[in-house]
Amino acid sequence: MQQLETVIRQEASGSFATAQGRCFFPVDRRKGLQDTDPRIKILMSLVFSTIVFLTAQKITMHAFCLAAFVLILFSGRQRIGVKFLLAYAFCSILDVVTALVAAESLRVVLGIIVYSFMKFIPVIMLGSWLASTIKVNEFMAALEQMRLPKPVIIPLAVLLRFLPTVKEELGYISDTMKMRNIELSCRGILLNPVRTMEYILVPLLMRSVKVADELSAAALTRGIDSENRRTSLREVRILPSDGIIAAGFILLALSLWYLDKNVFPGLTLGGLGA
Repeated sequence: MQQLETVIRQEASGSFATAQGRCFFPVDRRKGLQDTDPRIKILMSLVFSTIVFLTAQKITMHAFCLAAFVLILFSGRQRIGVKFLLAYAFCSILDVVTALVAAESLRVVLGIIVYSFMKFIPVIMLGSWLASTIKVNEFMAALEQMRLPKPVIIPLAVLLRFLPTVKEELGYISDTMKMRNIELSCRGILLNPVRTMEYILVPLLMRSVKVADELSAAALTRGIDSENRRTSLREVRILPSDGIIAAGFILLALSLWYLDKNVFPGLTLGGLGA
């Protein structure tokens, strides 16, 4: 037993939790913004997404996208942050090009589509940040501390684990299509949309059903339905630094909402404010 404790102490830095009902193994300390308490992350994402949909000015959406990028950047997800930023920049360029279309009806339709993409990208960025930085065990422990019932916690935990698995399965399907010389690209989708969707959706749906069964079996094996209180090797509690981060981020979002309603409508910044 002493040897086991020594090995665990070497693998996970931290000290023993002494509170009643806590784990007696070493606690893995948190390491910066990406390890913020799960409840704080959920609160930030909900407030951010709500305020994004309450704003209308394009300059406000630019600011929201930049704020989400900074959050992802300081969470150690630079690559995915740059991809989202490039996608948003591409949509912004399309928005400028769309304004030059002569046909009014076509210009309006294209403008609505591009505007919708620009509106959703910051929200997707926060969702991606939430899904990539939150751990299932921490998530469940945090929700249990909020006294939420098991019928609410378990589906959310399975969903959090299910989405990355489906993404991984989609990569396997893409590799299989390449081996059979089936083009999975924008060109292939445009030229053969029905065939491409058939080759993607049919195996993805079949794998999703199997993955859901496997995840359910694995969760039950790990005692997800146990009535006992869960323990965690990482501290799951709200620290003062978490409150400061949440307050600053929410204050920034509220400030942008105020500027969107009272200041930005009167600005003319090369088409950015309208």
